[in-house]
Amino acid sequence: MKKRNRVTICLAAGVLVLAVSAAAAFGSANGYAAYKDALLNLALEEENFTAKGSLSVKMDSAEVVAADLAYAQDGVNRSSRMTGHQGSTTYDQYNTTLNGVNTWFNGDSQLYYEAQVSREATNLLSYDKNDEMSSRLVNFLSIAADTVMGDLKNTFVQIGSQDGKDLYQVTISGSQVPSLVNAGLSLFAYECAGGGDAYDNVCYENNTKTQLAYYEKTTGETLSEEFKNSILNGYSDEWYQANQAQVEKYNEVSGGAMYDSYSQILDDKGGGILYVKADGSYDYFPSMKDYLAAHPEMAADNLEYYVGKDLALDQVDCTFSLDSQGRVADTQLTVTFQTVDADGGRHTMEVSGDVTLSDYGTTTVVPLDVGDRIKA
Repeated sequence: MKKRNRVTICLAAGVLVLAVSAAAAFGSANGYAAYKDALLNLALEEENFTAKGSLSVKMDSAEVVAADLAYAQDGVNRSSRMTGHQGSTTYDQYNTTLNGVNTWFNGDSQLYYEAQVSREATNLLSYDKNDEMSSRLVNFLSIAADTVMGDLKNTFVQIGSQDGKDLYQVTISGSQVPSLVNAGLSLFAYECAGGGDAYDNVCYENNTKTQLAYYEKTTGETLSEEFKNSILNGYSDEWYQANQAQVEKYNEVSGGAMYDSYSQILDDKGGGILYVKADGSYDYFPSMKDYLAAHPEMAADNLEYYVGKDLALDQVDCTFSLDSQGRVADTQLTVTFQTVDADGGRHTMEVSGDVTLSDYGTTTVVPLDVGDRIKA
């Protein structure tokens, strides 16, 4: 039985990148070139700027993924905070690298983490302009984009200027999308979906809570609330040293053996979806379609199912502005896709993003405030 552990954000980001590549190419010769150059400069050259952005993924009008990001970069120093939700799971993550020290924590954790890092790259994508292979790759991709889009670059509209920024807008329908773009999206979807393999999997409502329940059921022991909270929320080195024997026993009992036991149950049923609840009980579904009908909140964790057979770009609505120095000031993008799921059902997926960039050359990264958290 082949198991799946697909990363939803990678799917959304990858799809968005392909769509942005298509949308950016639908510019006038001047608008297209200016935007492309600005994006390349941002990714490969800029060393100091602040960005705020949001991302939303909707499946059949229901939002399944949402994220907000605040990012600051000053050379090798960088800070970010990301909040959002993926289905029923929420997150709030802080991460700062300053003067060779990386500090990070989750908003709901009592702990923070710290590590020494060695970073030399000062641009967003860690691009080394002196590396011949990297330079040739960037040049190839730039020329390839120009060649594929051809005359479609002339359909872009400049809608005016405001506050020293030039404003642009473009709306693209599916009939205008180059066949190579949709062919690439179709290939991308097939790869994300695992090449059409069966969707057999064990899914957990809350993996750690299930491990705790499994341990108590297997050993007959009742774990203390303090131990459970530490396992669920993280623990310090001091706590681990004081509870090492118990933690090691817990890991031994609730490690591979638990996963093997549920996998065996699914194997005995001949495949399908086994949904394991926090208390260790489970429900069985013969197919992913049945599982998602019963648990629509899990759509975010299974976006690859919705594009299991095909993915095509249907509509692009994009506005952006460039400042007086030709740098990206903001971009609003909504991309609509038509998908065919692994069972042949048709869906509409909408990916939208909104990014604002500012403080070029004046951004300062400040130390991360860890509050009263304990160093892990």
